[in-house]
Order: sequence, then structure tokens, then C-alpha cells
Amino acid sequence: MENRLEKKTIIKRCAGVIGFCLILLLVLGRVYKILSWKDSAGGYFTPVETFYGLDEDMVDVLFLGSSHCYCSIISSRLWDDYGIAGYSLSISGQDFASSYYWLKEALKTQKPKVVCLEMYYAGFHGYLIEGNLYRNILPYHISSNYVQMVRDMTDKESGSLQTEVGIVDEGDRSSFLAKWPVIHTRYRELQRQDFTGPDILYMGFSALIDGMHQSPITWTTDGSEPYEGDEILEIEEEKWLRKIIELTKANDIELCLFLAPMTVSREDQMRMNYVGALAEEEGIPFLNFVDLREEVKIDPQQDFLDGGHVNYRGGAKVTDAIGRFLVQNYTMEDHRGDKKYELWEQNSAFREHEFNAFKLQESVDLQYILDCAAYASDYTVILSTEGDYFRETDYLADRLMPLGIGEEFENGGGIWIIEDGQVTWKTNAETGDWYLEPGGADIVLLRSEGTSRIFVNQQDCTKVPDGIHIVIYDKLLKNVVYAAGFAAGDGYTCVK
Repeated sequence: MENRLEKKTIIKRCAGVIGFCLILLLVLGRVYKILSWKDSAGGYFTPVETFYGLDEDMVDVLFLGSSHCYCSIISSRLWDDYGIAGYSLSISGQDFASSYYWLKEALKTQKPKVVCLEMYYAGFHGYLIEGNLYRNILPYHISSNYVQMVRDMTDKESGSLQTEVGIVDEGDRSSFLAKWPVIHTRYRELQRQDFTGPDILYMGFSALIDGMHQSPITWTTDGSEPYEGDEILEIEEEKWLRKIIELTKANDIELCLFLAPMTVSREDQMRMNYVGALAEEEGIPFLNFVDLREEVKIDPQQDFLDGGHVNYRGGAKVTDAIGRFLVQNYTMEDHRGDKKYELWEQNSAFREHEFNAFKLQESVDLQYILDCAAYASDYTVILSTEGDYFRETDYLADRLMPLGIGEEFENGGGIWIIEDGQVTWKTNAETGDWYLEPGGADIVLLRSEGTSRIFVNQQDCTKVPDGIHIVIYDKLLKNVVYAAGFAAGDGYTCVK
């Protein structure tokens, strides 16, 4: 009898310990997801979060490389023009060793027809700064691939130079393998998205639409014509580049090398000559956009963020050229309209909204803004009158009529909320305060004796004392993309 009681007691204790461990693992998993590395450059979340969530065998073309890659490739443009399911798994500071391991990680779930590898890091090995190290290493899921990568990063005998640049050494290996010692202090910088996940899932980063270098770039660092000599230079990255070539061949994947447009030194050009010779030897295409700059019509004055990165305008030209090359040289299936590829459709819509936001923010034309308010979908528009707001114009009544705003605009003004070109809420009351959540926006409206205050997601959007306010909230991007006042006393001049 006593033995039975003892056995039951032992079983209960074991069950309790097991239950406690399971609960602890669940809690730690949730806490780790919140504290896990988030990228402070390019979009907070790296492209990896989206990539790990993809179904198997979805990606047609995989892009690898550093920021020079993701600034040059606009995946939504490949989708819009050709229906190509491209994905840019490029991350700031990604050298060839990291590209190799990310390719290995990608091949666990994806079988791309083509891998496009950007060549900026032909002249470098390692991450040089801690931020690039973290954003390339920490997003991995724990696996044998991750363990081998950490070993290569921290072991001189494996061929890594991370120890030589002083970022990590062999003593750091256990910290990276466990991850916790590296990320546990992130509680100081937590944001809402750490708890909710990203608002937007991109097919990789892309260059800023509104970015432009202050002065024209020069194609060479010494101001001369690009060097066209045939010298070759042994590059530190040859080992990893050849490992990538071997990995793509072993998996029956086409490899394409490209160099993004940028300012180059004589040494850089010699390295690219070496890459060109290596590519020819292996039967691999190499698209050098420094050499192709005139053919692609890259503008050194308007197409760059800085000397090393193209902006959105330059990225569109590179993407168009690569898109043409892909469809001319490989069999590319058009997936547009296929429900399996809904994420690419969403990404295209997000990018279109970002471009629309840029055009809106650049505009100071009241007529154009009112037309956008009347015919745009997926937006919440707030229009309000302020103080001595009304002036006779030749166009105002005609622009307001499609919105469903008639004589009440002239007779006392008010506040109107417009969605999909229709007034969904309005008030002509002299005083009042309202809290609304149309389209997911957190809107607070205050009106007193002909004056209005507009707050969207705690942002004060009031701009002028006498005139018209227009606020446009993007329901896909989940932020205010336009907020301006138009001063009546100055011919409805725009004030932002």
C-alpha cells in the first residue's frame, strides 16, 4: 500500500515538473519572440520574418546581398510587370559567407528557379559593425545550419574573419548559439510591433521613394572614366562565392550575378574584372550595372540616395533591366491572379500606396487633393473648416460635390469623414467632441465655435487658423499620409 502511495506521489511530482517545464517553455518562447532581434535599419523587421512564413516552393527568384541589393530590387515591380514571385532576402552588410548560409536556409523550403547575387561584397568579408552582424545572424531559426554558421563566424580555422575585425571571438560562440545573452537587454527599446508583429509584410526591403542625393554622384572615386583594364585581383570572398556556385549547381538552380549601380574605385573595378572572369569560366551571367549605366539610363543626379545606393527611381531602372533579362533567359511563370500568391498581390498594393503617399505629400494643389479624396479607395479622409474659411472659387463647389458635400459647406462648415468617395460621417454642430475608429484609425475630433481640432492616432493635424484642413489616413499603411491646411486668406495656400 505504501509503495503504491509512493509511486503515485512520484508520478504527481513528475507530472508537476513536466507541466511546469512546458509552461516555462511556452512563456520563454513568447518572451523571446517579443525580445528577439528587430532591425533598426530598413524597416524594423527584417525580410526574414516574412520569409519563414511562406508556404513551400513559392519563390521564383531569390535575391541575396547587402543594402545595395535591396535598394536596387523592387519585388512588387517584377510582380506587376511579369507575375514573377521574387523575394529579396538581402540584409544590410550581408557578405558572401552570410549569403551562402541564407541560401542554405532558404533551400529548406524554397526551390527558386534563379538566384540573383549582388557583388558589392566581392571586396569585403565580415560585417565590420555589430549592427550588421546582428541583423544577419540573429533572425535565423535554431538549426544545424545556424550552428555551423556561428562556428564559421567565431572560428579562425573555419576561414572566417569575424575574429580578425574584432567583433566576435570564440568566447562569443555560446552567446550567439543561445541568443538570449545577446537580445535580453532589448526590453529598453520595445515598440508596439514587438507585441503585435509587423503591420506590413514586404517581399524584402526597398529603397526610399523620397530619397535623393544632394549632388550628382561620380562613377569613379577619383573622378576619372571607369577603369576598363583586364587585370584581375584575387578576392577574399572567392571561397564563399564558389561555395554559392556549387550549392546552386547541386540544387539545379540558375545563378545570376549582378553589381548594383554605384561609385567604384580602381580596386573595386579590378575585383569586378575578376568576378567577370570567374563568371565566364563558370558559365554564369554577370550584369555589371556600372558598365551598363548608359544602356539602362542610370542618372547620376536623380537616381541615387548616396554614392553607393540607388533610390527608388534608380531601383526601378535596375529592376526593369533584371526583369527583362529574367523573362528573356529563363522560363518564368506568370502567377498574377493565382490565389496562392496573395501575399505578392498585397505587397504590390502596399507599394502602390507608398508611392501614392509620396505623390500626395509632394502636392500643394487643393484641387488635386480633393480629386484624390473623391476617387481613392482604402483611405479615410477628414475634411474640416476652420475659422474664416470660405472664399468664392471657380472649382471648390465642383470638387466637393462628388464627395457628397453640398451647401452645408458654405453655410456654417463642419467636419466630414469620407471613405471610398462617400461621406460616412459629418457634423455641422457648433460645439462637440467625438471619438471614431473608421478604417482602424484612432480619430478624435473637437469643434467649438467654428474651429476644429483633428487628432489621428494622437497626431495633431491642425495647421491653419482660417481655412480648410484635409487629413488622409491610409488604411493599408495604417498611418497618416497627408495632413495639410489650406489658408483661405492667401488663396487657399497649402500649409503642412
